[in-house]
Amino acid sequence: MIELKQVTKQYGQAAVLKNITLSIDAPGIYCLLGRNGAGKTTLLKSIAGYQNITSGTIQVDGKPIATSTLDPGVSYIENFAKHFNLPVRKLLRIASQVNPDYDVAFASDMMERFELDGKKKFNHLSLGMKTMVSTIICLASSKEVILLDEPVLGFDAIMRVEFYDMLAESFQKHPRIIIVSTHIIEEIAKTIQKLIVLDKGSIRFFDTLQSVEAKAFGVSGLQKDVEAATRGLHIIGREAVGGLVTCYIFDTPPAPAASLEICPLSLQDFFIQMVGHKGGAAR
Repeated sequence: MIELKQVTKQYGQAAVLKNITLSIDAPGIYCLLGRNGAGKTTLLKSIAGYQNITSGTIQVDGKPIATSTLDPGVSYIENFAKHFNLPVRKLLRIASQVNPDYDVAFASDMMERFELDGKKKFNHLSLGMKTMVSTIICLASSKEVILLDEPVLGFDAIMRVEFYDMLAESFQKHPRIIIVSTHIIEEIAKTIQKLIVLDKGSIRFFDTLQSVEAKAFGVSGLQKDVEAATRGLHIIGREAVGGLVTCYIFDTPPAPAASLEICPLSLQDFFIQMVGHKGGAAR
């Protein structure tokens, strides 16, 4: 379980995380979305105990998290993670030696799947393969919380598909909390259970994908018809072209009408409207 209470992180006068309260109490694959600079990496590093927060508390399985925590029960891999410039197979072996519950079989299977050359030194790998080695080491750990920061950087389309399969297999084998920060929204939608949207250092949305499918819609038509149909609903965005208006809602959709076009939003469009600062209220 991860529990954040009124967490704020400041660098000088700039608040990167702003009074965040969040509880993640069930195993699952969670997707963390946010624009560049929204605070995603800062949030993950804080949960992992890689940096201290300015105020508030963070607990993982009831244990306070700080940089002084010896074993926070969290495995975190950031983008462009560095390792000793050793052969890949030796890096994986060292990881298994420092972690007695390390899943050696899983790591070996993933090495074969991604055709990693165990004799090649880490610095000689491509960016995508470096990221894959880091991700395998992270997922093969026994930790109950896994944090992956932009894990598909440098991956081609085929590697990304394989990565999502690997993520699902790892979770099936060892159910736990896995949080994945990514910019590639639609691809991960089939893999995750819940979505966390971070915007300007605050949690803007935390719910299931099913809730997005059930409540996220665009309502289009003449301005007077759209305004009448969406009155009292939670509007997250609005666009107007001439006399035609589209209101983006996160709510029970209005009843169908000949004067309206009501279309479900894709996950990407929902995210854009949530963080596009076009008038939606924080949730």
